[in-house]
Amino acid sequence: MKIRATRRRRAAGALLGVIGLVGVLAAAGCAGSSGSAGPSATGSDPVKVSIFEVAQADVVTTLETAFKEELTAKLAGRTVSFSVRNANGDPSLIQSIARDLARSDASLIAVIGTPAVIAMAQQDKTHPIIALAMGDPVGGKVADSLDHPGRNVTGTIDFIDPAQLLDELAEVTPAPRRIGTIYDPSNENSQVWVAQLRAAVEGRPGMSLAEATVAGAGDVQSAARSLVGRTDTILVGPDAAVASGVAAVGAVALSNKIPLYLTSGDAATTGVLATLGPSYADLGVASAGVAAKIIEGAIPADTPFGRPGALEWGVNRDTLSALGVTLPAAATG
Repeated sequence: MKIRATRRRRAAGALLGVIGLVGVLAAAGCAGSSGSAGPSATGSDPVKVSIFEVAQADVVTTLETAFKEELTAKLAGRTVSFSVRNANGDPSLIQSIARDLARSDASLIAVIGTPAVIAMAQQDKTHPIIALAMGDPVGGKVADSLDHPGRNVTGTIDFIDPAQLLDELAEVTPAPRRIGTIYDPSNENSQVWVAQLRAAVEGRPGMSLAEATVAGAGDVQSAARSLVGRTDTILVGPDAAVASGVAAVGAVALSNKIPLYLTSGDAATTGVLATLGPSYADLGVASAGVAAKIIEGAIPADTPFGRPGALEWGVNRDTLSALGVTLPAAATG
């Protein structure tokens, strides 16, 4: 396992943002298809990159920045431009943006955020689509498999098995027994993750799970408050709506002395005890690698999804001191 303390993760936070970032790559005047090569294999045409974000969050910024920088470097010598569309977590706006992009002259679309990826895939069967750090492309029905997507969507995934996370948290003192989580049930990625979290908790005698759901970022604070008294630890999975309101969760958690762990986001957020998940800067780089292959002529249907690397801890030292818990040596070393 690859471990980094909070200050060493700040560089990643300054790069881009993760959670639900949707990017659209477009090469001027050329369109690809799910069964054909990408935008241009000639290495001479300009590349226009339109980025579609499902919502704003630090993790999205980390992902997007790394993606932009790496793609620009990989396409050195070619003209690369970027534009950004953000749905701010609004379901109707997600659909509207997806329709606009489907009618655009883009030759490749890179997307962050499961709802946006699904909307884009439903609206557009022609342009190659790059999903950045999606949770479950197969479960979301945008790919046949991770190794052989079979359609016009490929990219990278950020899914970490909740059982692996609980194994890590079991090393914390005091060990958590009542886990609480917050998620948007309309997010297919969150549905899959929470279902596996339930199964992982059920397999551990004496452990229970309390769930709080939201319809959007505006519900996050009240959802966090609903967990007070029902949980001794809050674990938030890869959910864009919750990530955009995580500061509110941190405030509730800290005031009630509840350790708060995130699978993505910024460990420096007040009230967050630690992040425990993949490096989104690394996933941004990997996503750019997949996008570059498509631009150079690879077929999305035959291009495997990239997987996350080693799990990382990012620790908020102030919160650690305030709560008085003891984290595993691997987290603080």
